[in-house]
Amino acid sequence: MPSRKITEESLIRVIQRTVTSRGRVRLGIGDDAAVLKDGTVVTTDAYAEGVHFDLSYMSLRQVGERCACGAISDVTAMAAEPEAVFVSLALPGNAPCLTPEARRRADAGFKRHASGMKQQVRQLYSGIEDVCAEMGCEVAGGDIIVADQLLLALTAVGKTRSPRLRSGARPGDRLYVTGNLGSAEAGRILLADEVRSQRPVCRRQKRGKRPAGDWRLPLIRRHLRPVPRLAVMRELRRYFHGLIDTSDGLATDARHLSEMSGVRIVLEAEAIPIAPATKRFCVEHGFDPLDFVLEAGEDYELLSTSRHRLPSSVKDVKVTAIGSVEDGRGLFIERGGRAVPVTVSGYDHLRPNSSGKTCY
Repeated sequence: MPSRKITEESLIRVIQRTVTSRGRVRLGIGDDAAVLKDGTVVTTDAYAEGVHFDLSYMSLRQVGERCACGAISDVTAMAAEPEAVFVSLALPGNAPCLTPEARRRADAGFKRHASGMKQQVRQLYSGIEDVCAEMGCEVAGGDIIVADQLLLALTAVGKTRSPRLRSGARPGDRLYVTGNLGSAEAGRILLADEVRSQRPVCRRQKRGKRPAGDWRLPLIRRHLRPVPRLAVMRELRRYFHGLIDTSDGLATDARHLSEMSGVRIVLEAEAIPIAPATKRFCVEHGFDPLDFVLEAGEDYELLSTSRHRLPSSVKDVKVTAIGSVEDGRGLFIERGGRAVPVTVSGYDHLRPNSSGKTCY
């Protein structure tokens, strides 16, 4: 009998069965972040070169910005105020354990001499600091080691009196999402295509010098700097029941809400917000726009449920009702007046993509 595929979710279940709660944590494994009994929210995210970011089209400052956005978004998705970020950094360097090939890769991506490394670390942390300043939190410490590739692990800490959880969706709620879906993944593919075709990469142009009429720019910006929807959360958190961010794709994240809440969620295909630029991208690349956004992740938009009728925009960010929460189980999508099960999934680190790699 063939063995079942290992998925990220299956490993999380193994970990949940292995560890034991001792009553010190209000909410442990299973949500965007853990919640301690005093309302402290803690989340840790790991980022690896070639998996979560690509130095062939990203500057180190942009790497710092993007990683900080992802970590802080998890705190925001618990309806918490971000307070501090801790950074564990693995730098490519002259470690005795490195093989010649690993050392060659390290030299290609990161300068090992002191002045070069200091400048590059400064660039990386400048990106993290820029996002922290915008979000009202601060870098409070971390660790530095040497490895065979650039790795970051960011721990973000926040505070909330009333966390909103994946398990909070209730029958009778409407499902809402901020912004547009699929933009970040479209931006990633555009930049990767530019590298492969050896055309000029947009990020190498100075800010403010990019051609204003380039339809790709909103997509590229959402990939490089997916700013968390903190302002929207602050305005609407009292109305939220269930809450998650779209880090793994609409299909996966809506399914998390459904499974954790024990409800049936029905997406409305015609209501799902897709930016005109993403639709154009899909046409040019031969993708079905709806299928694309169901699977595309790392937009870090807020996906929430609420009994209230939420405003159509908050702080210039649109808020769209895209489905309903009902009694029952499972994730469905309504197309042409008929609700059918959603069978696709978003990103999973342990599921190879079409190129055979697990990187996103």
